Amino acid sequence: MAGTATNYDPTVIVVDTVAQIWAGLAVPAASARLSLHTDGTPDATANPNAIHLGHTKEGSKITIVSSLAKHFADEEAAPIKATVDVTDMSIEGEFLQVLDDDVLKKLTAPFGTYATASGYKQWTIGRKTLTYDSIAMIWPTPADTTKFAVAHIYAAINEAGLSFQISRKGMSSTPFKFVAYAITSRAAADAVGNYWYMIA
Repeated sequence: MAGTATNYDPTVIVVDTVAQIWAGLAVPAASARLSLHTDGTPDATANPNAIHLGHTKEGSKITIVSSLAKHFADEEAAPIKATVDVTDMSIEGEFLQVLDDDVLKKLTAPFGTYATASGYKQWTIGRKTLTYDSIAMIWPTPADTTKFAVAHIYAAINEAGLSFQISRKGMSSTPFKFVAYAITSRAAADAVGNYWYMIA
């Protein structure tokens, strides 16, 4: 008899790298992916409204999780079947650039209305029609930094609000959490987003 191969591979451990957060992206067609330039940024032709959202305090985090509805039969102590109840996808962290127009427009999308005139820019706060945005987190792969990994939410909205502190000793930062909402016209298995990376 022979042993079974182990799977110790440090080239697929992500460490000492930087992820960028992008908004205003084109939603890819079914079975397609976000178009990238060779430097890992969104391709400008395919994504003419792409906006980079700047520095983060301690990087960014992608979370993709589903909760299951368990179904039981009287004759069994354990569930006999499960179905997907909820699928959640989010990208979160803390932005540092709290006086950046592009950042503020995305963070205040659920409640802020932007306006500008001579000498000022402002966001009035109140109830408004919700608008969703296509958000992606992009970073170089550890095995080959000329190739990139992408976590892409097709329709997201920031659910963390806007909250920052001004102090003499510290930098300003505000939390963000872009949460996915389904695009119901797409196939159920591809309604929320995708996660992919380039290979040779």
